[in-house]
Amino acid sequence: MKKLFILLPSFLLVIACNPKKEAVRGNFNRDASGNIVGTFTGTNSCPQGVSGIGTIFDDGQLAQVSLDSVSGNFETRVKALLSATTSSDEVGQISGSATDQTGVRFQGVVKLDTSGLVIGAQSKMLIKIYDSYVLNSQLDPNGKKYEPIAIEFLPTSGSQIQGKFNLQTGEGSISFRDSYGEVRFEGRMDAQTFSGAIKFQNTRNVNGGAAASGTLGQFYVARCGLIQ
Repeated sequence: MKKLFILLPSFLLVIACNPKKEAVRGNFNRDASGNIVGTFTGTNSCPQGVSGIGTIFDDGQLAQVSLDSVSGNFETRVKALLSATTSSDEVGQISGSATDQTGVRFQGVVKLDTSGLVIGAQSKMLIKIYDSYVLNSQLDPNGKKYEPIAIEFLPTSGSQIQGKFNLQTGEGSISFRDSYGEVRFEGRMDAQTFSGAIKFQNTRNVNGGAAASGTLGQFYVARCGLIQ
């Protein structure tokens, strides 16, 4: 479930004597300097002025599901999602607001057939977590760069991508799964947007113990930025 979008290799990033490691899953290409180069390239058909980047957030009104193993605020739930590869003390602060500089964003392609089934071989997803380490590095006068942690699902790397939409009501879901777990978008699309709730089920825990699962938050994205 993890890949990095133009991310740095796994050397230690230190802030206040606390290492921040980039969570890495899957296979990566490396450039001549040994840096990891992600394979994801976003494509969408949005008109000029309409962003194809989606947002995952929590406005405080999302009910927790009784089967969730993780509760708490948005930051806690994001760190639980990342716990398949990354300890929570290696991740900075993350806002649940849809408009703050830290937060969770996503981009992708979801290809539907004429009956509303998701064509997994032509679909992909990239989720990027912008924590306070990334924000602070942007303000660092020395120019030290911290890249966001990213989760990437590509059919070419073995990810299972499936789902279905009711083309009359717009209701549907998309599941992205690999050996580290599953992320599921459930909601409704109309002519302008796709929005709803996002859930996750990890299959690993980097620190041992039970794998985390839960309702991560809400999401929205311009339909033109995701659904094809």
